[in-house]
Amino acid sequence: MNYSDNGRAAASSSPAQAAPPPALAPNGAANSVASPPHSVHDTAPSARLSPRLVGVDAARGLAVLGMFVVHVGLGWTLADGSNALYPITAGRAAGLFAVLAGVSIALLSGGPQPPSGSAWGVALWRVVLRGLLVLPIGVALTLLDTPVSVILSYYAVFFVLAVPLLQERWKVVAGAALVLAVVGPLASFYLRGMIDDGAALASVVDTVNGVDPLQVFTGEGVVDFLLTGAYPAITWLPFVLAGLAVGRLDLHRPRVQVGLVAVGVAVAVTAYGVSALALWAVGGTGRLVGSTNPATGQAYTESGVADALHTGFPGLGLPTSEGAWLLVAAPHSGTPFEVLGVIGVALAVLGLCLLVTPYMSWVLYPITAVGALALTVYVAHVLVIHVADTGALDGTPLGVISDHLAVSILVGALLLASLWRGVLRRGPLEWLLHVVSSWGARRIP
Repeated sequence: MNYSDNGRAAASSSPAQAAPPPALAPNGAANSVASPPHSVHDTAPSARLSPRLVGVDAARGLAVLGMFVVHVGLGWTLADGSNALYPITAGRAAGLFAVLAGVSIALLSGGPQPPSGSAWGVALWRVVLRGLLVLPIGVALTLLDTPVSVILSYYAVFFVLAVPLLQERWKVVAGAALVLAVVGPLASFYLRGMIDDGAALASVVDTVNGVDPLQVFTGEGVVDFLLTGAYPAITWLPFVLAGLAVGRLDLHRPRVQVGLVAVGVAVAVTAYGVSALALWAVGGTGRLVGSTNPATGQAYTESGVADALHTGFPGLGLPTSEGAWLLVAAPHSGTPFEVLGVIGVALAVLGLCLLVTPYMSWVLYPITAVGALALTVYVAHVLVIHVADTGALDGTPLGVISDHLAVSILVGALLLASLWRGVLRRGPLEWLLHVVSSWGARRIP
């Protein structure tokens, strides 16, 4: 989500500079007007985005569009009836979103040069307050009971959990992300196994859920946020920490951008490659046949395993009935290989967006506009899905939206975000988070 001001650079307050940037030359002079990194988050509304960090918006915009593929079937149908874009975006779009949330946290708290003293306290509370403000938005969307597994409530938890590492060096944060990417999925597999089938932890979880107001009223509570939900912190926090580490680098530097692409590709190829080799070494997918499907309670068939590896496990969790499931890298499986693979893809996409955006600013402008208004666009698309599901638009001139939901959401997001961004810098929800969190952070002792 675009919770940060995304590395804004202070510039002249002329009206021309408040508009979307013109075609930018590589390594253009616009970078020379950037203010010191520790002050980039409180610039005047007329300050323009540093051209380098518009790439962060571009990456975030791609993440939003990728989630449209999963949520409303955006894409085209292949001969076998599947969506051509689904295998590319499933799990990776949400993972990229989470990595960019970590980048936003870093930029919100000073980027490569975090402030010190009282300014640091303000930066820290801005992060915490933005997380807390996102929680009720996520809860409200969850109560709509759409087919979308709403991620916003989980983001609120991620923001708070990242706070202890805000002042650490990027290498320490990156190391923590790497360790948690391996340990977290293993711990999750073990703990969820103790919850399944009324095992040892089941009664503890039932007790906690019984007194958790969020669980009672929305169906998602603290246990879901940390362990058993669609985006549990135990397997999703590594994405945020990886982004936090990246956000502590100087993302304006071409060498850093190229490094993100190179490291990302290497990590992704290694993770997905080792997953395939490890699964083959233990007997391939045949090892998974016969294990229990947590959705049905029945044994997986060969075709069932193939379907699971293709569609992944959104909102379900990796089956704990067979240890070989830890070797897969299916979408939302939450295995070490999937987590590391998605982090690698996210780093490569971010680095590539940072590299190409200065050369393609106008071509990519609709996507960067969506990325800049990501929170507003995310909330709006869930609301549109809800309205379409109720049938309220059927038989009206707006019925075309329900009849062509995927295209309507795509065109609406690109067009409306572009128009809004051409006039105002922040979306309505982004403005609300900025104003409230900034006001509150400066008044907390």
